[in-house]
Amino acid sequence: MVVAGVHGDELSGIRAVRRLREIDLDLQRGVAFVLANPAAIEAGERYLDSDLNRVFPGDPDGDREERIAARLCEFVEGRTSLSLHGTEADPTPFALIHSAQEREFELASELPVPHIVDHWGVNERTITTCGFTVEIELTSTDSEEATEAAQHQTRAFLQRVDALPGEPPDADPDYFHMDKPIPKPDGDSYELHVENFEHVPEGTVYATVDGDDLTADESFWPIIMSAEGSEDIFGYQGRKIGESIEEVKETWINSDREPRNAE
Repeated sequence: MVVAGVHGDELSGIRAVRRLREIDLDLQRGVAFVLANPAAIEAGERYLDSDLNRVFPGDPDGDREERIAARLCEFVEGRTSLSLHGTEADPTPFALIHSAQEREFELASELPVPHIVDHWGVNERTITTCGFTVEIELTSTDSEEATEAAQHQTRAFLQRVDALPGEPPDADPDYFHMDKPIPKPDGDSYELHVENFEHVPEGTVYATVDGDDLTADESFWPIIMSAEGSEDIFGYQGRKIGESIEEVKETWINSDREPRNAE
C-alpha cells in the first residue's frame, strides 16, 4: 500500500501516486495507491478539521479527519505500507518509523534514505503507529524534481516488498531517535544556524530570533528543524542511536528505554 495526501498541501507524493496509478507498472502483487484526504487535496490545504497525521487511530464518529484516520488505520492493518509526506526541513529524504515494530526499522534500512528517525515516545498519533508503515519525508517544494524523488522512493519500496521486479538501490543510513521539541519564541524574524542530522555541541548558538541568540544547553542532533515550518517549535532534539541496523537492534530496539518526552 502506498499512501499520499495525508496532508492535502504536500504535492510531491500526491502527484507521484497519481502518476503511478496511470502508468502500466509491471506489478507482481496487488498494490493499493491511496490519496488519504481528497477534500483537503482539492482545497490545497494541510487539513480541513483536524491535522490527519495527529489523530490516528482516529474516531469513526469524529470530525472529517478523525473519520478518515479510523478508516485508513483499519485499511493499513495487515498491509505493508509506505506513506509519502513533505517537509520544509532540509535535507530530504529521510524516513520516520515507530520502533514498536522492529520490522519497520528493517524495511526503512533497505530504502534509499540517508537517515532513519524513530519517533517512539513523540507524536504518537501519526500514521506510523497504525499497521506496518514507514513514512518518507520529502521536500515540500512544488517541483518536478520533488515529484520524481517521491516516485523514486515509491519504486524502491515496491521493489523491496517484491511488488515490482528488480532490486532497490543500495542504502547505508544512520539512525536517530526523536526527543523533546525545541520551542520557538515569539518573534518577527528567525534564523537557523545548524543543520539537521549534524551534531550540535552544548553551548552552540542554534538559532536567532529578532537578533537574540538561542544557545543549546545540552548537546543534541537536530531533527526536522526549520525556521519556517511550525509556528511554535523549530523542530526536535534528537540523539544518534546507531550507524547500522545491527547496532540499532542491539543497543536500542532490544534495550530497556524511556522516552524523554511523551507528548
